[in-house]
Amino acid sequence: AILYGDGTVASGVVTGKTPIGVVFDTDNRLAVALTDVKKDGTAGSETMEWSSSYCDTPGLQNCTATEIPYGTNLTPITCGVDGRLNTNAILASSCNGTTYAATATNNYQPTGCAKDFCKKTKWFLPSIRDLQNIYLQKTQIDASLTLLKGYSATTVKNDYYWSSTEYSMYSAWRFGMHNGARNYGSKYDSNVYVRPILAF
Repeated sequence: AILYGDGTVASGVVTGKTPIGVVFDTDNRLAVALTDVKKDGTAGSETMEWSSSYCDTPGLQNCTATEIPYGTNLTPITCGVDGRLNTNAILASSCNGTTYAATATNNYQPTGCAKDFCKKTKWFLPSIRDLQNIYLQKTQIDASLTLLKGYSATTVKNDYYWSSTEYSMYSAWRFGMHNGARNYGSKYDSNVYVRPILAF
């Protein structure tokens, strides 16, 4: 389903309304942005570090699940699942230095946003569960994004994306959209893509 800037959801393109996201989790009412973001929060695609230094982020659970090399056995994820709470904790931390990935999503605001729910500071860095859910529906999500390319939508890259789920003081979880790999990367020397999500 497509999420519009006025907060409505429809199964297809609605004339006169501006799409801002594609719904991927109906239970938790979450939608993925039409585009990746750059470090400054504008639409576009560039890789970035998770942060410029590292620490055990206060208020963030350390999720030490086993890495999955590729998506053969994608077990449900129960740790660090709330991307909004995770992002808030990352943004509130002073010990991670510049929090590139979380700050980029928090600064994002799509052009078609007409209501408060989709303004700047409402978008956040997906949890590793969110990224896995996006991966499991990537074919359908990419089909919707292709349909919306007139609104500058771009499909999800076949590459790694950062999550807001922390592994340890040094590492954060990332998800491979090309192969279903679930692993952790160094916060400050892994450069990975970022795509915001939104609760509606």
